[in-house]
Amino acid sequence: MKSLIKIFAVLTLIVVVVSSCKKDPCDDISCLNGGTCNDGTCACAEGYEGTTCATEERAKFLSTYGVTETCPSGNLSYSSVVSTSSVGVSSIVFSNFGGYGVNVVGTANNSSVVFPNQTLDANGVPGTFSGSGQINGNILTVTYTVSSGAFSETCTMTCTKI
Repeated sequence: MKSLIKIFAVLTLIVVVVSSCKKDPCDDISCLNGGTCNDGTCACAEGYEGTTCATEERAKFLSTYGVTETCPSGNLSYSSVVSTSSVGVSSIVFSNFGGYGVNVVGTANNSSVVFPNQTLDANGVPGTFSGSGQINGNILTVTYTVSSGAFSETCTMTCTKI
C-alpha cells in the first residue's frame, strides 16, 4: 500500500511539474499599435488589422481613383484621391467629390467606409452629403445622398484604382 501511495505521489508531482511548464502562447507575439495578445492571437485596437496589428484598416482605401457616378440627374466621370485625415487613424478624405474640388470625410472600418452627414459647397451651391461604401480589391463602391434645398438624390459611385 505504501508503494502505491509513493507511486501516486510521484505521478501527482510529475503532473504538477509538467503543467507548470506550459509555455505562454503570447510569449513570442508582439502586437503593435495598442493591440493585445489573447491566447496567441493579437486583438487589434480600433483602426488596425493584421496578424500583429501593423496595418491601418484605411490603408486599402488610399489611392487615386477613376470615378464614374450614376445619378438620376445624370452621370459624371472624373478622378479623385483618397488620402489620410489627421482626425484619427480611421479617417479618410475623399477629394474632388463630384469633380467639383469638394472634399468629404469618411471613417474606414475593415472593408467599409461611412461618410457621416456633412455640409459641402459645390461651386457656390451649399448642400449636405452622407453615404457609405465597400472596397473589394481595386473597386470602391459608394452609395450616397446629396441634398440642397428641395433637391435631393441618391447616387452610386464606382471608383477604380488607377
